[in-house]
Amino acid sequence: MPHQEHLPQARRQFAHRSRLRSAKAWLAALTGAVVLLLLAACPAIAAGETAAPTLRAEAVRGTGWNDTAPPAEGWTPVALPDSWATRWPGFDGVVWYRLTWEQPEQLREAGLLLNYLNMAGEVSLNGTTISRDESLVEPLTRAWNTPRYWLLAPPLLKPGTNTLLVRVSGLAPYQAGLGPVEVGEPAAMQSRFERERLVRRDLQVLGLAVSAAVSAFFAAWWWLRRRETAYGWFAVMSVLWLLFAYNQIATSPWPFSSNHHWQALNTSLLLVFSVSYLLFVLRYCGRRLPRLEGAAALVALAGVLDLWLAPEPSLAVHRAIWTLVGGLTIIAVNSYALVYGWRHRGSPVRSIAPFMAISAVTGAHDLLVFTQVIDSNVYYTNMSSYVLLLGMALTQAARFAQSLRRIENFNTELIEEVNAAKAELAATLAQQHALELAHARIGERVNLVSDLHDGLGGMLVGSIATLERKPENLSAPELLAMLKRLRDDLRLIIDATGHDHGARALGELLVPMRHRSAQLLDANGIDCRWQVSGIETLELPPSQSLDLMRFLQEALTNVLKHSASRRVDVTVERAGAELQLSVRDDGRGFAVDDQTAGAGLRNLRTRARRLGAELHLQSRPGETRVALRMPLAT
Repeated sequence: MPHQEHLPQARRQFAHRSRLRSAKAWLAALTGAVVLLLLAACPAIAAGETAAPTLRAEAVRGTGWNDTAPPAEGWTPVALPDSWATRWPGFDGVVWYRLTWEQPEQLREAGLLLNYLNMAGEVSLNGTTISRDESLVEPLTRAWNTPRYWLLAPPLLKPGTNTLLVRVSGLAPYQAGLGPVEVGEPAAMQSRFERERLVRRDLQVLGLAVSAAVSAFFAAWWWLRRRETAYGWFAVMSVLWLLFAYNQIATSPWPFSSNHHWQALNTSLLLVFSVSYLLFVLRYCGRRLPRLEGAAALVALAGVLDLWLAPEPSLAVHRAIWTLVGGLTIIAVNSYALVYGWRHRGSPVRSIAPFMAISAVTGAHDLLVFTQVIDSNVYYTNMSSYVLLLGMALTQAARFAQSLRRIENFNTELIEEVNAAKAELAATLAQQHALELAHARIGERVNLVSDLHDGLGGMLVGSIATLERKPENLSAPELLAMLKRLRDDLRLIIDATGHDHGARALGELLVPMRHRSAQLLDANGIDCRWQVSGIETLELPPSQSLDLMRFLQEALTNVLKHSASRRVDVTVERAGAELQLSVRDDGRGFAVDDQTAGAGLRNLRTRARRLGAELHLQSRPGETRVALRMPLAT
């Protein structure tokens, strides 16, 4: 649980570094993910390094915010790192630190490392200013987490006694003071400075960038999948943590006019973050606890109001209380998630449990630092929180990869099922096609049988009956005519159905029929004229072709037998999607509505129904017209 302005109680410098290494080693044992990073940030003294000069540190309280020189009297020996809160309780202002050391004459260069000062300051060496923060009065420059390094050389550095004067402007509630200061070989000091800058600045900036990217990613995820509210709360808590962690690198309390308001905002963000973190964990576990969630929100609201309404003299106490509340809430939430993940093996929280364990351990460590139980100025929760972000990202990446595998497997299964369905459908269609062919052939045979029965069969039966009844009265010409009629009907059937492919152009089928009918009508003194158009390429099924031939044959037979006409006009033409057939004569006519009409008209009507066509009969003395309109298949 980071609280960034805490400076530990005064301890000796070497003991401080030793304990820091122990804390880092202990943390690295629990998380291999950050061990290399922490070890890289941990200062180590190279073997064979020249012994560093011993620094003697003293401190004196200034007389005002605008002091330009330290008081001559009142200097007190101190050990670095130093926090003046216990020495001068409640003091806000300027404290001067004077550090002296003996520089060996043979060493003409030295590196100077100042780990931090809290809050803002000015540094001078042997009376020459080498560093000064922008604002040394409120609103103070927030330089508490900024390491500083200088390469010292003559004439700035001189053999013998050197004096480093550090003017620190600070506020008592935020543990103002001066951190460790080291003088030594330039290369060693430069290396330690880079490690300090890596931990205190570079990693923080990197973490903020990662947090911003992850926040945007999960916000977009939630926007696209609103029902997954856990990701929405994760985006909210990531944004809150981004704002809270910005305190690590902020160098000004803007937009506030004092650091007190900045700290009130920082702790308020921590409280709101703890509530959003609770909601995220509950939603990620698939749970809702309305009473607990409401109570946590009320506590956070009370804390925010208390921080902004508390008077400045007591703000430090209020801030400490609410920081502990927020930190303990986060530790409790992490602990709950770990227990829940352990008990529910199918829960998604189990995949991020190791990262939450890191967060819980570092949170406990930073609370101990905040309460001064651990003597340190380095907070790890900011860095470990990015491990949690990384864990969420890896978890979602694994989930995405798993979804892709499921989709790929589904696609494979779908393709197999589609292929199987296609094969089954092809077999079914083939079977259906075979059945349709069989049905069509059977239908053709039935139609052929019917036509043979109605035409040739009827004629044969009639001829046989005639021969049986009065064979002695039949002359040779009558018998010959009877046989010719049978022959003609047989030819009609053969012409309509004789081709192997089952369909012939209607114009081709009409040729022999026109020839025979014309001869027959001419022999009886009837002038027969044909008009044929648009049927040269018209192909019809054999059954329809035969019915049309039968229809024409029946109509012409009626003209020959009953009309006593001298002329007949036959028209067969294709008009768009219709086939129009007409037989018109100039005979005596007949009664169209006569219910006792002969077999000829009945046959015409039957043929028309079988063809799905419209039959029109018009008759009066001198003109009789039989018309058929049959729609053609498209």
